[in-house]
Amino acid sequence: MNKSKKQLASAALLILLTAAAGAAAVIFRAEIWALITSQGARDEFVEWVRSHGAWGMLVFLGLEIFQIVVAVVPGEPVQIMAGALYGPVGGLALCMVGILIGSTMIYFFVRALGAKAVDPSVLHKYRFLQDERRARSALYLLFFLPGMPKDLLTYIGPFLPLKPGEFLFICTLARFPCLLASTVAGDSLFEGNLALPLALLAAAGGLGLVCIRNEQRIVDWLHRRRDKLSPK
Repeated sequence: MNKSKKQLASAALLILLTAAAGAAAVIFRAEIWALITSQGARDEFVEWVRSHGAWGMLVFLGLEIFQIVVAVVPGEPVQIMAGALYGPVGGLALCMVGILIGSTMIYFFVRALGAKAVDPSVLHKYRFLQDERRARSALYLLFFLPGMPKDLLTYIGPFLPLKPGEFLFICTLARFPCLLASTVAGDSLFEGNLALPLALLAAAGGLGLVCIRNEQRIVDWLHRRRDKLSPK
């Protein structure tokens, strides 16, 4: 009975947090869209966050969590702003904390809702992740490569043969290289150095484009790898 009450309380808290995030998205939809599409709006937001100290940091952390929960919102602008605000290391740390919190919210919310919360076609497409022996390496690769649907993949976490801590550790740690490149680019841009961020963004963008164009080939290769290693 106590366990049921705890699960019910956790589900209620997650629903409350999700409802609050949804309400904030509706209320501040114009501002959020401006941050995604306008460099001027991002510059103004950076200055606002800097001028509000710890409160500004919490607002920025909320923005990073929102970006993870709402999978269609691109993460690169947020991560570049993190580098501009807090430097490569501080920005990286803040982004990873936001990713961990957002991913945890998604994981337990989806688990509370059950499989009906996820499109069956998504579960089928990534069914190779059901192989417990290969799930860790395959999942790490998908979260490591730029251009992969990382935030969407977070929603299938509860249905994989991994413990919650394992899944959340992998999906946070594997993003490290791309996050570092973005925060270094943001810091360099803020310092007025254009060469380094342009080189980093060009490299990450080029690799991301290759991965996006070949996503199905990557998924098919992982399927074949699982089938080859599966016992006959």
